[in-house]
Amino acid sequence: MNNESLPWDEEALKRLEKIPAFVRSMAKGKIEQAAKAAGESKVTVEFMDANKAKLMG
Repeated sequence: MNNESLPWDEEALKRLEKIPAFVRSMAKGKIEQAAKAAGESKVTVEFMDANKAKLMG
């Protein structure tokens, strides 16, 4: 798996901005890693919602 960032849709970016700044970078990396592992080509709100329990754990 490469270290390139995935594109984010506008709504997913808005949701990312609601995450506290001191953990936002770590959360972004974790979300992107999960999306790549799931074969996603872009981070979407739908992906974030569907994987919320996995991402928060």
